[in-house]
Amino acid sequence: MIPSGCAPPILVTFEDADASEYDATTGCLKEPNEIVKLHNSLLRDAVQKLQEEHPDVTIIHTDLFNHVMEMVKAPEKFGRGRYHYNLSAACGDEAATTCEDPSTHLFWDGVHLTEAAYHYIAEDWLNTIVSSLPTTLSS
Repeated sequence: MIPSGCAPPILVTFEDADASEYDATTGCLKEPNEIVKLHNSLLRDAVQKLQEEHPDVTIIHTDLFNHVMEMVKAPEKFGRGRYHYNLSAACGDEAATTCEDPSTHLFWDGVHLTEAAYHYIAEDWLNTIVSSLPTTLSS
């Protein structure tokens, strides 16, 4: 899961939260991110158990949380600013809008990651897959 404490709907919903509830480095809410970290930790454990039970199968997992956190921490690469999210206009509603240039943002509509963000994640994921292949298969 991505860090929900950085997601615009959560940030907008809880924008009146006490300053101590936010991570000073990222501007994200701490508690939702801690819950996601726990979830992701349990998922990693389950994947590891599956790999142990099925050694003849390759299971590949990507860490969306850390990828998104890297992007949150690098606003010069993926844009930041106001959350671009309207609680009263859900995705697909007539009143909903998208950012003018999604290639410079992390979220294109406040909820969904942009193509640029997914490209960054996919590139790292594919590099991880290729590097984990036996050298006879990857060349």
